[in-house]
Amino acid sequence: MEHFKQLYEQYAPALIFYARKFTDYQTAEDVVHDVFIRIWKRDLTLPDDDGMGAYLFRAVHNACRDHLKRQAVRSSYMSRAAVAMKEEELAFYDNPLNQMMNEERQAALGKAIGALPDKCREVFRLAYLEEKHHSEIAALLNISVRTVEAQVYKALKMLRSALMGVVAWVAAISSFAFLIVIISTWKN
Repeated sequence: MEHFKQLYEQYAPALIFYARKFTDYQTAEDVVHDVFIRIWKRDLTLPDDDGMGAYLFRAVHNACRDHLKRQAVRSSYMSRAAVAMKEEELAFYDNPLNQMMNEERQAALGKAIGALPDKCREVFRLAYLEEKHHSEIAALLNISVRTVEAQVYKALKMLRSALMGVVAWVAAISSFAFLIVIISTWKN
């Protein structure tokens, strides 16, 4: 155990520096830590001190390469998914009924947010529209994190209640439009 700790302390900084050539700092640290964890878990027989540096650098090199390959695959998948989502969005907006329902939902949401109590609306705006963490909101408004959580919960509960009618209306319109399509197809 002590020998392993000494190896880590001796080589980790240089290995992280090396991995930084290929990734960001946090990922470089993760890659190096993962290499040491794999060595520890597998209880591998390590080379003597002369070959240890080369062994660890090669392990980090290979781990960086694997990380970059996974990142490329993930990036490719995300690009395809983003394109597919944009195509679906375009198809959605091609239908005027969908656009009308979306505008109705947005108007109802804006009205419901406007009807929230002032503090509740402010906390909700910071949490969901500005995407701030609860701790940031607490510090900004000089309130406790628990109060932020309670206000967010209250806002979501009030919005859910206020928007139930809109959801029912949109569902009814969607069902009606679907029935019209079915009936017109059936007549032909």
